[in-house]
Amino acid sequence: MARNRKIINQPHFTPPAYRWLFICIFVTLFVLIFYAMMHQFIPSPTWYALGFKLNIGFTIIMASWFYCMLRLNPASLSEVYKRYYKWFVMLSAPAIFYFLGYVAIIYSIGNIVGNFSDTPHIIHDVMQKQSVESRRGCKTRLVGKSLQHALPPNFCITQASFNQPPQEIAVRLVGKQSYFGFSLDYIEYDWEKTLKLYPSSLLLTAI
Repeated sequence: MARNRKIINQPHFTPPAYRWLFICIFVTLFVLIFYAMMHQFIPSPTWYALGFKLNIGFTIIMASWFYCMLRLNPASLSEVYKRYYKWFVMLSAPAIFYFLGYVAIIYSIGNIVGNFSDTPHIIHDVMQKQSVESRRGCKTRLVGKSLQHALPPNFCITQASFNQPPQEIAVRLVGKQSYFGFSLDYIEYDWEKTLKLYPSSLLLTAI
């Protein structure tokens, strides 16, 4: 005699509501990140503090929205995020939104909005040469206090420029300044100021 087996009807997977809006926001974040990587931007202290707070609020809203969509659709948890993958996605979601929002809000949005009210500006600084072993990006670069909060926090130079003394060079950062920060266009060497800092090194180079 066959045993009576209890039939369990599993709910079918249905796409979460407002998923396309959620995906569009996610894609927009990636576009803004690529924009930030293509344009070197130094956020102002005021905008950096405000952007940090805005990013915290953005992270809370996006993570709550993400969890709400999963909770309203339990089938998605069992069919899409199984076992450990489910917990990995759920625990890492706030960190992912925070990172995406951090770059997009502070650097990309700050740079884009600042373009409507920026003015030509020059920053004087003394930068140090730095050599790193990297498969991505440049191996010879300039680093300094002015680029400490920039993205990326360095300026690439050629190997020939890196080999020339001295180790520290006075530079002029040429770009545009606004309330949101400084958008760097290019860097000029200030050899006159560098000569005052390291006269012996430059004299030996000239000889």
